[in-house]
Amino acid sequence: MSAMDYSQIAHWYDTYVKTDIDIPFFINEAKDCDHVLELTSGTGRLSIPLIEAGISLTCIDNSPEMLAILHQKLAAKGLSANVYELDMQNMALKEKFDLIIIPFNSFSEILSIDEQRQALKGIGNCLTETGRFICTLHNPEIRLKSVNGQLILRGKYFLPDDNGSLLLWSVEQYDPQDSLVKGTQFWEVYDQNRIMQRKSFLDVQFYLHQQEEFIELVQTQGFNIVSLYGDYSYAEFQRETSPFMIWVLSKS
Repeated sequence: MSAMDYSQIAHWYDTYVKTDIDIPFFINEAKDCDHVLELTSGTGRLSIPLIEAGISLTCIDNSPEMLAILHQKLAAKGLSANVYELDMQNMALKEKFDLIIIPFNSFSEILSIDEQRQALKGIGNCLTETGRFICTLHNPEIRLKSVNGQLILRGKYFLPDDNGSLLLWSVEQYDPQDSLVKGTQFWEVYDQNRIMQRKSFLDVQFYLHQQEEFIELVQTQGFNIVSLYGDYSYAEFQRETSPFMIWVLSKS
């Protein structure tokens, strides 16, 4: 099973993913780069602000439905970027990049170590000799606090044009043998009169990297650790309290 079938949620994605906490961080990291590659760009939550900030950006995602929305946004705003429908585990680009980023913990959606190694090899091949790779990950200590096998309401979101509301529920469990969080998301769509119009579910899973494990993984694939931050304000990573692991890597 893949990490998530984005074809089922592309039309809802921008309704429930509203976070912008990482945008100033990535703009700052990319501002002096000639060429930046964003992996798992999706509908352009981060891509659009980067391009608007003057960043020369190439976008890669393996979901045609998500990229269709990105193309619509680019056209509506009169912006341009190189956009490719590719899987980051099997990308072969001729261009080299000063900076490659994987935002929103999306590297975790590669579910096996062998596939992660393959993706890292391709990323290294696309970096300039002095380039950097920024990989954002969950901090397991924090993320697992909400993985308890119970049904949790993740949020209520208003649909565009006052067309009702969307409720997102999920239930998740952790399998320490394969380091995977496995679960199901449940979607309920209500009209303006609070009458349910649609209900669906989506299986999801993602990998949780321990700090030491990730260090070994990237070092065996030819990367050095430049920095590790615990959030997007450049705070030092603290295992017990930091929400994220934000890795800045370079080629060995």
